[in-house]
Amino acid sequence: MVLHVFVCLLVACLLLSLVLLWRHDWLNLRPSSPRGGAKRSSLPRLLKSRTPDDCSACRLGSPPSLGGGTVSEPVRPWCEVKSRRGAPKRVNTEGFACPNHQCRYFSITDARVHALVGDGKHGRAEQIQTFRCQACRTTFSARRDTPLYRLKTPSHQIAVVLSALAEGLDSSEAPRVFGFRQATITNWLTRAGKHAQTLHERSFCHLWLPHLQLDELRTRLRCAQHVLWLWLVIDPCTKILPVLQMGPRTQHAAHRVIHSLRQVLAAFLPPSFHK
Repeated sequence: MVLHVFVCLLVACLLLSLVLLWRHDWLNLRPSSPRGGAKRSSLPRLLKSRTPDDCSACRLGSPPSLGGGTVSEPVRPWCEVKSRRGAPKRVNTEGFACPNHQCRYFSITDARVHALVGDGKHGRAEQIQTFRCQACRTTFSARRDTPLYRLKTPSHQIAVVLSALAEGLDSSEAPRVFGFRQATITNWLTRAGKHAQTLHERSFCHLWLPHLQLDELRTRLRCAQHVLWLWLVIDPCTKILPVLQMGPRTQHAAHRVIHSLRQVLAAFLPPSFHK
């Protein structure tokens, strides 16, 4: 009889201690092994369709609130603002724009609107046109924002070297053939590549591509340990590549490809594809 009472008291004490431990959250039923957590974090995430809130570009591109918005006034042509006195314009300024961000004629390339006039020429190897904005008095070269900006080598020689490289001449043989340094030719090639990328982004706008294929290719560079992924979008009919990017296989890279494609085809894609 005494043994039964002792066993009952022992069981009651064990149950009471378990209840106290549970109330103080001392029992962790989930595994807390650091190795297991490291294994979970090292596994690559699957590229699944998510909400627009998961993409930083979608959050930044959300339409702002309409309250408190200011409407900019249209820019008056400079021919209506300036005095009618003075010599007429003799240099064609069509296609050039004032680079001053504070000027009201900034980035306006229409010669009938902007306030650009010719301001002489400079250069020893070849004459380079200089422009001046009559509204803000800013002067700039006609080669501004081009691969030839502030280069002293004649443009026809640079064109010959870049044409030979584009046709297959090895960059290591170009210094021996043309007599320029390797660093100089590499600088020209880098400038031309950046300008070509800018031209591609501005020219490939509002394209009509009825069928597109999106894919990523796994590649490894020579003497490189890490793996790179080539993200591309191709039109199988015209073989046009509107988007071509290289980077890791992550969700952020996939978002960047889709947003680049959206900028190229924004006028032809339905709103459901934008999401």
